[in-house]
Amino acid sequence: MTDQIMLIPEFFVPFLYAYVFSKLMTLFLGKKNNRIIAGRIGWGCFIVYQILTNHFINFINPWIMISINIFILFLIGIIERGASLMRSAFFAIIVCVINMLMEVAGILIMTFIGVDSSITNITGGYMASVLLLIMDIILSRTKREKRHNDIPLKIYSIILIIPIVTIILMNWLFMIASIQTAYANIAIISGCFFLLMNYIIFEVYDRISLDAELKSENRLYCKQLELCSAQASDQENFYAEIRRTRHDMKNHLTGLFEMIKQGHNKEACEYIERLLKDGINVNAEEISRSGNIIIDSLINHKYKIAKENGIKFDATVFVPSKLEFRSDHLVIILGNLLENALEACYKVAKGLRYINVEVSYEKGILHICIKNSCISEKRRGSDGAYFTTKEDKENHGIGLSSVRKAVKYYDGEVKIKDNIEDFTVVAILYGIH
Repeated sequence: MTDQIMLIPEFFVPFLYAYVFSKLMTLFLGKKNNRIIAGRIGWGCFIVYQILTNHFINFINPWIMISINIFILFLIGIIERGASLMRSAFFAIIVCVINMLMEVAGILIMTFIGVDSSITNITGGYMASVLLLIMDIILSRTKREKRHNDIPLKIYSIILIIPIVTIILMNWLFMIASIQTAYANIAIISGCFFLLMNYIIFEVYDRISLDAELKSENRLYCKQLELCSAQASDQENFYAEIRRTRHDMKNHLTGLFEMIKQGHNKEACEYIERLLKDGINVNAEEISRSGNIIIDSLINHKYKIAKENGIKFDATVFVPSKLEFRSDHLVIILGNLLENALEACYKVAKGLRYINVEVSYEKGILHICIKNSCISEKRRGSDGAYFTTKEDKENHGIGLSSVRKAVKYYDGEVKIKDNIEDFTVVAILYGIH
């Protein structure tokens, strides 16, 4: 009967671990995505593995045990939370290290005070999971909204060394303490110190991630200001052209009036024919006339640039003059997509350059589709994300990420079709009702 009762914590603790790690994952990696089934399979594998290790703990190398734990949590972070490779790996390593330190410290404390070893091995995991749960509750009350920008690889590698070294040192100290109980108190103090140090490392990582996010936002705002400045300049030129046209029209009408008044009807007719033939200062740089100032200004501005660079530019725009989407978001989305299309076309041979723009609005849904010519080149990193091909990597490469962030605000989606000689981006925004 006692043996059967002892089996209860062996099966309960793995489920508790899964619950606590899931809570911590939400805190540090964000909420779950749509891959619910894949996430449940991942957590199922994690629980089964924990149960198996409880039965074969004396036969499995501890390095293999913690490595498999890290790998499973790493995969769950990517599949269920949609986290980046770097952030998911860092989370898996640091949480497993903290959990190991708490479990080892608990076992050493109970061994030091004389608790039977058969009990310490079972209760150590339970104590660690409870302490992790307490840590999650405290952090969830104090932490602000998490950022998800990855930090530079060089800094990431340096920070990651600390938890890895901690695993090695703590395993070494635990082995010594298990043989020489006199060193148990040293191992306990060291474990607490390593625990605090790894928590500080997690905070450092979060602060650096926050700094990377702020730098990215600053570059985004600078880009937005550039687009708004160009838009304002175009609007100013447009209104100046209207004023000039009105002034010229007044002069034309005055001349015609005098001709007709004096009976020079033939000269008046010839004058009108010349005006119709030559045009009356009509602004030919407008390709979008939907009435929406933001969309028209951006498309007309990029059309003028495309025309100057020998890029065939076609636009079909059917939107109302007023939209429920924020103006700054429209500038970010449409401005960045058009800018990326122009940059891609600059690399294409003249005569083959083109940009096709389609913008439509129906039943509260804004649909933006931009297709452009491009050359065959590497546009994705090892993680599948698109990166900038410009030399100034620091101040570029945020276009698509900025577009995704703005589209996400409206629960929309960005679809990309990357072919050898053309590139298509579709952004769909759902209006807020």
